[in-house]
Amino acid sequence: MNLLQELLQTVEIGTPQTFGGMTLFPLLRPIVAEPDYWTLTEAMNQNLLKITEVSEGGHVPELLCHNWSDRSVLLVDGEELVGAKQNRILNLTVLVPAHTDLKIPVSCVERGRWHYRCREFAAADRAYHATGRAKKLRYVTESLKHRGSRRADQGEIWADVDDHLLFFACKSATDALADVYEKEAHSLDEYVQAFRAIAQQIGALFVVHGQILGLELFDFPATFGKLLPKFSRSYGLEALKPSLSHGSEVTTADAKAFLTTVAAATAETFEALAEGTDVRLTHPEVIGSALVAKGRVVHLSAFPTEITQSKRRRSGWEI
Repeated sequence: MNLLQELLQTVEIGTPQTFGGMTLFPLLRPIVAEPDYWTLTEAMNQNLLKITEVSEGGHVPELLCHNWSDRSVLLVDGEELVGAKQNRILNLTVLVPAHTDLKIPVSCVERGRWHYRCREFAAADRAYHATGRAKKLRYVTESLKHRGSRRADQGEIWADVDDHLLFFACKSATDALADVYEKEAHSLDEYVQAFRAIAQQIGALFVVHGQILGLELFDFPATFGKLLPKFSRSYGLEALKPSLSHGSEVTTADAKAFLTTVAAATAETFEALAEGTDVRLTHPEVIGSALVAKGRVVHLSAFPTEITQSKRRRSGWEI
């Protein structure tokens, strides 16, 4: 049994929490240790980490990360960085070693700007929305397998941002997804307030409109607690879209079955961009990725494969 399977088979499913169109199944494990790394926001708030364009001219799919800390810094797939020449999202989860400069793969979520607003990036209070992360994960996995790179489909992401600007009737001078989150900030903050991490919670299974949309698991409860608000906005944005499907209520048994399916997925391992091993999960029903480092699963994300093919319709999204 590998580390991923052990984690998925031993994690306990807590009592589901529901608000609006979203239900969260807490995933629990009795861990008392504290993280031995900083999160992106923690490191930036303490001026221990700086992220900039790779050069004065910049390069859309890459940024330069400077970690001055004595600790590693955890950058999580989908976290948004705002500033510099245009806003970006992280293409995958990376554990940046202490005292290291590292080029990191990103995608643009602000097509209409390519000029400096400031020299450095700041960490946004959100992650890229869940269905977009699933599609990005699929493409990054294919890029890693076939080309040894970690690129996303930038054209697909720009089209996705356009869809969101249109659907939410959001005017943006620079075609920035950030403006959608700003327009819907009050509604998304309600999701943040509704979902709070509980004792021993290392992750969650997120259900939107009666359909499982994603799994997020971390190595420490403290890490998940710090990142839950970002994920609440990520999955909350999905809950603000009307569903064209009519899923039945997801039960604890359904949640357990999803975890079992993820554990049964085929795992391919690649050298991580920085610390650890990059694990890519494929299965007819799920797609996922994990960063394994320091003898543990640092972060695992998984999504149902059906949402990687979801298509926008005039009246909304089919998810």
